[in-house]
Amino acid sequence: MRRIQTYFRNTRFDWMLGIWLTLLGAHSSTAGGSDLACWPQFRGPSGQGRAPDARLTLPFGPETAVLWKREVPPGHASPCIWGDILFLSAFDSDQLTTIALNRHDGSVIWKQFVTPQEIENGHRNGTPANSTPVTDGNRVYAYFGSFGLVAYDFQGVEQWRCPLPVPVTQHGASSSPILANGRILVQVDQDVDAHMLCVDAVNGAILWKAPRQGFRRGFSTPIVWPVEKPQSVIASGTLQVMAYDLEDGHLDWNFGGLPNETVASPAFDQEHLFICGWTMGSGVPRLPDYDELLEKDSDGDGRIERPEASGAARMHFPYIDADKDKHIDRQEWESMSEIFTQSQNALLALKPGTSASEKPTLSWKLSRGLPYVPSPLAYRGHVYLVKNGGLMSCLNAKTGKVVYQQERLGALGDYYASPIAVGEHILLASQRGVVTVIEAGTPELRVAYQVHFKDSIMATPAIVHEQLYIRTGTRLYCLGKPGT
Repeated sequence: MRRIQTYFRNTRFDWMLGIWLTLLGAHSSTAGGSDLACWPQFRGPSGQGRAPDARLTLPFGPETAVLWKREVPPGHASPCIWGDILFLSAFDSDQLTTIALNRHDGSVIWKQFVTPQEIENGHRNGTPANSTPVTDGNRVYAYFGSFGLVAYDFQGVEQWRCPLPVPVTQHGASSSPILANGRILVQVDQDVDAHMLCVDAVNGAILWKAPRQGFRRGFSTPIVWPVEKPQSVIASGTLQVMAYDLEDGHLDWNFGGLPNETVASPAFDQEHLFICGWTMGSGVPRLPDYDELLEKDSDGDGRIERPEASGAARMHFPYIDADKDKHIDRQEWESMSEIFTQSQNALLALKPGTSASEKPTLSWKLSRGLPYVPSPLAYRGHVYLVKNGGLMSCLNAKTGKVVYQQERLGALGDYYASPIAVGEHILLASQRGVVTVIEAGTPELRVAYQVHFKDSIMATPAIVHEQLYIRTGTRLYCLGKPGT
């Protein structure tokens, strides 16, 4: 707090006046206002990665059309924007950090942090700051798997904190919080005690916690539905997608046909919900009976340690060992065996019911060209998918008819960032740092532009008006034309 007060005392009055006027305007506007710069959560408004009225400045790159660039601490959280302020989560000097920047010049407005008691286990490509903050124009809310939730006002003053248990998962947390009706929703899919959490945005009190029985680790960010008047929280996960009542968390409906874990977030258009999941787990053959494993139980304790395991048991040991006690017991084995048996890689196009509680119906289904991490993008009558290896697919959103499938972008490697739609273009970023721009709505894949940032890109880009924000492994770029 003292650092914040010192910063404000030393900042020019006229600059502060501008910020206050901006905030006043932002608070009196809506997220859909055309004059408000707003990318308030993961994948922007409604979590859909769509900016139909924005424009890309072409060409752009690490040295081209750069309005500003700033070194930033590690983190895979995407930019979160409201008015003239851009928020980032980061892991800075062992602190879970929330940073507020002036989005026009990249200057730091404030920086706050919480200190975790322990750092969660994470994937080799992950960080303790994978989740994107969310804002309602009054406060910004950050979620860290190693800590929980914390809320700050736009001046950087902490409003409340809601410490939560560290998720029980091998790869760490990456689901981002979302907001609806003054409530914060966090999908906590983990190997033990998976649940959906609802927290009061005003004071951080837990309003409800809906158990997700049978769910294991997952990394998808939920959405609220319908967008105009949210009533349900829709969350994909182990084998199925589920809708929870926003008011009290009771189950509205569920729909099966997914793999054992999901990373991609739900997408939608005017007619369908698009639920996507792909994982290597769906290709695991049926596991042998547990009694066969016990034949190699050298110490006779009725449980299997990793040195005693072989085949699928050894390969998937950290996954099957739900409670992470370094043993697989019968219940863990049989539960995972059943999950692997039912696992299906699929993109489901679901037709919503006439009410929030009515179960949707399946319009069409796809099983090829599916992404592992990137979310599907529904845009102007099409669904776009990017698969590891730089393979791009486009489908008719209404019928599922293939427009083109698994066409090469010319940018190899894995893809973690989700595609975003910007006016007449679709923008994609590979882990290796190659950004590809394709034309939207064309009958074949047309690459309009491609550039290499020579740094990793894991975070999904953000765009407001004509300013594009790309976070690499070490920097945050603002790209566009001067004066935009």
